[in-house]
Amino acid sequence: MVPTIVTSFGVIPTATPRSMDSLVLGTVALPNVPSGDPFQLLTDAYERGFSRFDLARTYGMGKSETIFGEWMKECNIDRSTIGIVTKGGMGNDKYGDPNRELCTSKSLRSELTASLGALKTDYADLYMLHRDDVRIDVREFVDWMNDLRKEGLIHEWGVSNWSAKRVKEAYDYAQENGLAPPTATSPQLSLAVPLVEVWPSTESLSCQSKDQDIAWYKEHGIEVMGWESLAKGFMAVPTLWRSHEIPNYVMHGPDPEIGTDAWRLSRIQRAYCTPHNYQRRNIASKIANESGLTLAQVSLLYLLTKCDNISVLVGADRTSHLDEMAELQNWALDDDALQCLTKASMRPFEEKQAEQWKQHQMPTTLENLEKTIGMVPKIDATTQDAKET
Repeated sequence: MVPTIVTSFGVIPTATPRSMDSLVLGTVALPNVPSGDPFQLLTDAYERGFSRFDLARTYGMGKSETIFGEWMKECNIDRSTIGIVTKGGMGNDKYGDPNRELCTSKSLRSELTASLGALKTDYADLYMLHRDDVRIDVREFVDWMNDLRKEGLIHEWGVSNWSAKRVKEAYDYAQENGLAPPTATSPQLSLAVPLVEVWPSTESLSCQSKDQDIAWYKEHGIEVMGWESLAKGFMAVPTLWRSHEIPNYVMHGPDPEIGTDAWRLSRIQRAYCTPHNYQRRNIASKIANESGLTLAQVSLLYLLTKCDNISVLVGADRTSHLDEMAELQNWALDDDALQCLTKASMRPFEEKQAEQWKQHQMPTTLENLEKTIGMVPKIDATTQDAKET
């Protein structure tokens, strides 16, 4: 048989639908949904199969947790069908200040108690430390989280924005002492590789050099729950922040005042608006156009196809976004698409295609032609598949 010449790459159907557990619905925007009805948005999500929800004590300084708790109560949601992921440990710090007041066992317990009260539940399915604090020994964090777990206040625990080194230390200490290890880590993870730290004291696993860490997490049963998976819209809207629209002072000027809208925008654009990321977006847009999916869907499929221990935090403030995300259950990217997006280049696909065409070149002599007669590939103009004649 003459192998098929690959003439396109992109989206392929999954053998079985992907679990909705890999799509964790973010709630940071709940207090400000355009419809003004966050209960309806949550109900729409629940009806579409979303069952895991990402919250944090810092989201609206508790507003998102309060809304979510009221929704569960008012709408008589069966608690056993919901996976609540919430985070704490930052105290009153909003932006990840590494010099914030030290977290203690008492303050962490106080934050969790406040979260559970707002959520109107007795436990969190997954409780995560929202930031690391390297001033505190890893062993203390592990002990504190295990104390909360033993009391039934949390079922599992994890970390957000921890380095792989610190996660491994926590895992090893727990294993060596008969304690529950972390079961999840939440770094920045997107098709767009940030050039610099997106937010203060955060960690990213988007770069290909971090794939070994993702593999280690998979080997040890640790979920990688990526935040900013659409790079604040950069990998969802093809025309957002086009390179010629970014002022020079944004990329190279002084930092605006912390906490301001200008500060937020400058950090986002400095991190994501790079030549390689524009190229990745162009390739993803090409795949989206040819497959009938959206750029956002292709960008998330890149992560979900990359490794099966990856889940993504998806933001949605309207029902149409929920429908768009729920469709991801049925699709994946092929290997060629993954390679091109990872390397921000069409070269891997072009080289593979060139090699395949080389194998199908016409013989240069009559003798060679006689040897291969009947094996000359014919390209169907409709399907562009190589067939034997």
